[in-house]
Amino acid sequence: MAFQSDREGDAAIFWQPVDGSTAERLTRPQAGTTHVPESWSTREDVFLFSVKKGFETTLWTYSMRDRKATRFGDVTSAAFPTDAVFSPDGRWVAYQSGDQGSGEATTYVQPFPATGAKHEIARGGRPMWSRDGNELFFVPAPSQFMAVTVRTDPDFTVTPPVPVPRRFGLAPPMGPRPYDILADDRFVFVEAVLASGDQRAAPLHVVTNWFTELTAKLPAAK
Repeated sequence: MAFQSDREGDAAIFWQPVDGSTAERLTRPQAGTTHVPESWSTREDVFLFSVKKGFETTLWTYSMRDRKATRFGDVTSAAFPTDAVFSPDGRWVAYQSGDQGSGEATTYVQPFPATGAKHEIARGGRPMWSRDGNELFFVPAPSQFMAVTVRTDPDFTVTPPVPVPRRFGLAPPMGPRPYDILADDRFVFVEAVLASGDQRAAPLHVVTNWFTELTAKLPAAK
């Protein structure tokens, strides 16, 4: 898996096999920038990552085969993180972008590799593809959640957004996407932080020996 770490003094991206062996540095941020991994491609050994400097964020790809970082088109967001994600077939990238003062990002989709084509989906962000790639979910405003149906053949088209029941709490445009979709199409989400003064107890779950359990579930090494 890829992750951000400041273990060597900068906010770089490392990757590490799930067997717990040694982590390897992949990127070296310039002074004043941070690198954030965002999404792995299912088709190639490539992942998306964002480069943040001040309020501006640009989107990049990193090839594990070439050990090389490359800008993804001209994607730049002046005020919001890109929250980019590959489609399940690896052919499209959904992301959010917006200017300062706009209050909310806008979701876009571009082909991968980038060709210069850009499809505006709707106002709102924190996008996520359904597992079959036929729907794109996003957050248009507080307490709202919507989806569009996507068609890519013969041309890229989307239907008008429709509401989807929302089972997660806060999803601010400056924060990371607080939900994901499991392989069986169920949603998994991060619960909202309880408001100050709320007397309800927030449960804390502690998992012990998780690495031993993970090792037991992995296929035997060949």
